[in-house]
Amino acid sequence: MGGLSPSPGGAPATKARSTRKIRLALVELIAILTLASCSSIPMGQPTGLIKPPQGAPNQISGVLPATDLAVGRNQRFMLVLVAPDNTLVSDATVDLAFFKVTGPNQAQLRSQSSTRYQESPGLPGHGVYVTRADFDEPGQWGVQAQITEPGQSPTELRLNFEVKDRSSTPSPGNPVPASRTLTGTTADEIRRFSSADPPNPNLYRLSVADALQQRKPLVVVFASPGFCTSRLCGPSVQVLEALQAKYGDKANFIHVEIYKDGRPNANLDLVPSVNEWGLTSEPWLFVVGSDGRLVDKFEGSIVLDEVQQAVDPVMAAAS
Repeated sequence: MGGLSPSPGGAPATKARSTRKIRLALVELIAILTLASCSSIPMGQPTGLIKPPQGAPNQISGVLPATDLAVGRNQRFMLVLVAPDNTLVSDATVDLAFFKVTGPNQAQLRSQSSTRYQESPGLPGHGVYVTRADFDEPGQWGVQAQITEPGQSPTELRLNFEVKDRSSTPSPGNPVPASRTLTGTTADEIRRFSSADPPNPNLYRLSVADALQQRKPLVVVFASPGFCTSRLCGPSVQVLEALQAKYGDKANFIHVEIYKDGRPNANLDLVPSVNEWGLTSEPWLFVVGSDGRLVDKFEGSIVLDEVQQAVDPVMAAAS
């Protein structure tokens, strides 16, 4: 990628840096995930800048897909485990201990939690271990995973990660951007800007801005379902369709394509709402209350059962 040109006023330059950052994440993640993916499996591409798998040779390694961990409670934390033969580990019991790095070779234990393995629908053995964690300080953190596979002795894996002072994406309790996302009523119209195949017109009736004006619960998925290279993110638009089928017009459900014109070009040009929402990766699913404020958000691997735990209370409160 070439350098950025100075821009008067500061704001355009900031937007350009944000766009360049997610473009770099797109390119670099594809290369990294080649270690743990199979190009013949069609899945949405999670676009996050993550570290290569870490671990001793001939042992389980780990990848931390989350790109927007920040100070706050109930942060969604994901761990992908990669076996020595480069397959994903899907049958382990995984317990986590979170440490705040306080100095050279020094860290304080802050919390512990168990994980739940979440498998992508229709893709046995392809999923992530998920938990929720509280982070009370920004900076460098570490996680120690105790991994127990059936019939084997427990092993340990340690990984480092960064916690931001503030999320790039909308935070729970804050209003979400009223983006003028693209709409369409027919499959032909929608295919001009969406890579979904076939596109579901129910997910493109309204822009995000129009949906917020209706003061209904809102679920928004940012994803590029037609361009898929890894096994980590799951069929996020299908999750949105399942929610729409269950709740109907009690809420609004919107798919926003990541790429301009519905497909990646040589520059990986992105739609404006990617910057408006501060996306650091894709896919993302956001659950918004009828007051227009964010309730919860899900990055990368998006599974119906987990998302529904956030959506159900929002729907009940709006009834």
